Amino acid sequence: MATFNSTRYTASVGSAGSSPASTYPLAKYVDSPVYTAEIPYTLVGTEAADDIINIIKLRAGDVVIPSMSRIVNEDIGTALTLDIGFASNDDALLDGGALGTSAGDFIFTAATSGTVTAQQYVPVVLAVGDEVIKATVKTATSLTAGAKVLFIIAYKSR
Repeated sequence: MATFNSTRYTASVGSAGSSPASTYPLAKYVDSPVYTAEIPYTLVGTEAADDIINIIKLRAGDVVIPSMSRIVNEDIGTALTLDIGFASNDDALLDGGALGTSAGDFIFTAATSGTVTAQQYVPVVLAVGDEVIKATVKTATSLTAGAKVLFIIAYKSR
């Protein structure tokens, strides 16, 4: 019977007889709690392509976990597509997420939602200048003013 180790496991315990890998950037977060920030947003109805929705400001050093983050929404209208990221990478967390025209639960890394890239499966350490998590509107068609959108951002604090 073979035994296999994940990258995280190897980084946190080290190889036989050695100490944990100090160069692995997220090793210190292995046992830290995961927080969720639930941020409600109400559509104005006039949101348009390239508009920005500032979601939350975290701290430099916090670690955002895209695979545990999601959007829950009411019927938003005909079409609303968002990128979610921060100053240095607008779509680091979600690339082209098309919210459904009916109420739904939209996971950032779901295979059926947006373009899932390898970077979105890896927790992201926020650098100085990247503390504001924002949504960039890619497309917006006939939005329902007053429709509620709930951004749920999972993160570990430094």
